[in-house]
Amino acid sequence: MKPRNLYRIMIGALMTASGLTVLVMSNGEGIIGILLLCAGLAFLITGIIRHRRYGDDPESDERSKKIGAYGITYAWLTGLLFMTGLFWLDELNMLTLSVQNALALSILVLALSAVIYQIWLFRNGDVG
Repeated sequence: MKPRNLYRIMIGALMTASGLTVLVMSNGEGIIGILLLCAGLAFLITGIIRHRRYGDDPESDERSKKIGAYGITYAWLTGLLFMTGLFWLDELNMLTLSVQNALALSILVLALSAVIYQIWLFRNGDVG
């Protein structure tokens, strides 16, 4: 097992146990316990999945790094166009959103488009 994955699993287990302890001690009313629990589960699941998927093989190569960079670049451009569209919709009084909703939508578009572009580029095999 790669040390990186082992550390993820160990940190995840410790954070999950700490979160559960805080939740039990505070009768389920502590936000810190929920945060520790969620972060611990994220570390734990990530470590286990990466170990099962890659084992001791390398996790990335030049091709996957290039695809990742192109996917993020395409997502950034998509987000920029989306935010420009939100600006013009607001300017023309066609759609009025609160700042919180506009930011949430922008974050959602950026994150989802990055994942979608990278999946699409991986399925195509390579970039230009």
